Amino acid sequence: MRSEFRLAAVLLLVQLAVLIRFLSVDNEEDNQSLLLAGETIDFSGQYRIVHFYKHLGIPQNYNFYDLTLATQCSVNHLHHLVELAERWKGPISCGVFAPNLDASCADDAIVLLRRCFPYVKKHVTFHLVYPSEHPADLSQVGSWSDVRCDELLGRLEKFGKENYAAEKIPFPHNVLRNAARLGIITEYVLLIDIDTVPNLNLRTDFNSFIEKSLLGRPMFDRTVFVVPAFEIKLGFSVPGDKIELLEGVKNSTVRPFHNETCWWCHRSENFDLWKKIPMHSRLGIAFYADWDKSWEPFYISKRDVPLFDERFRQYGFDRIQQICELHVAGYKFAVLNNAFVVHHGWKYKGKFYASKDADNAQNWILFNYHFKDNLQSKYNTSRTCSPLQIWTPSNKRRGVPNPIAIGNARVISRFKPNVLAPKGEARD
Repeated sequence: MRSEFRLAAVLLLVQLAVLIRFLSVDNEEDNQSLLLAGETIDFSGQYRIVHFYKHLGIPQNYNFYDLTLATQCSVNHLHHLVELAERWKGPISCGVFAPNLDASCADDAIVLLRRCFPYVKKHVTFHLVYPSEHPADLSQVGSWSDVRCDELLGRLEKFGKENYAAEKIPFPHNVLRNAARLGIITEYVLLIDIDTVPNLNLRTDFNSFIEKSLLGRPMFDRTVFVVPAFEIKLGFSVPGDKIELLEGVKNSTVRPFHNETCWWCHRSENFDLWKKIPMHSRLGIAFYADWDKSWEPFYISKRDVPLFDERFRQYGFDRIQQICELHVAGYKFAVLNNAFVVHHGWKYKGKFYASKDADNAQNWILFNYHFKDNLQSKYNTSRTCSPLQIWTPSNKRRGVPNPIAIGNARVISRFKPNVLAPKGEARD
């Protein structure tokens, strides 16, 4: 709880600084802007966060009543920002993982992306994150200075390693997500993966929807607006609207997100119902969805919704835990009628990094034995992410998984047996 208060305090101080400085400048000077920068640490002290890295300033015509797109990535995924910025045409806040010499490449990439792509320069703010034990090394800044604009995106895509394999440094998804979240200066935020693209005009359509619902805003104080998620085969263009999306589904180039790897993770978005609702001229609420224990939706919310728990790293429960907290805190999940996001490429089984099962099991223990039960006392509620289940005699159970061995303890898990057993230890 202390970590959440600390993060909230940081955000509040930043916003106060923005507003005080904004109100103090001469409104007739159109080129006047506020420069921000600051460094802090995550709640554990293991990661350092540089907010508003190489910030170009907040223009005087910025609008608080707007929707910011927040995202996070390692350096080799920064190339996705070009498509996002050109489609979004509004504020974007991006957390970038930059340990060791990756920081030099991140610095060069930020400079070149701004130089080559006007929408990135105009709309994207960056926030660097690196482990305290692997500090950002800027000694090779400028080594990309001869890269041409037509070479940049390809160079970025081929840079380094995938997130999970980067020098065996745990990828801090939730630290990065919070860095991006705390870097927004608008009322609403949509947080998505860097390789996920929203439909055309989502930002302007949502702003119009909220403006027209101004009188009903109090009813939305505990509501998040779910944006259904899909995935498209590589080599095909991302649909612009719902009609094009459903045509892609019909042609078997588009399917619901994680359709093969975790279809139940988006089951609550009820695609069969959503696709039957005709595309409307205005964005609105299609229906309210029920929370599910495996659900990890993308959604638009006010910026004051609970932050992500930064103890969850690598793969597993890193987003489920935050949706669980929204459920316990009493939020409603309103699915939007026309909105969607599309992930580049289909997800396939077996395409994960080597230590995924061990990371998933570790996060399962954290989620079930340390995180979710504390939420009831935090919110003083009987609402829970631990629904009661009917006990079944052992001789009547089917598919009961083997336990994980951790020393002398035995922990029942739905994951592969013994993935946490020390190397060399006999396995059952």
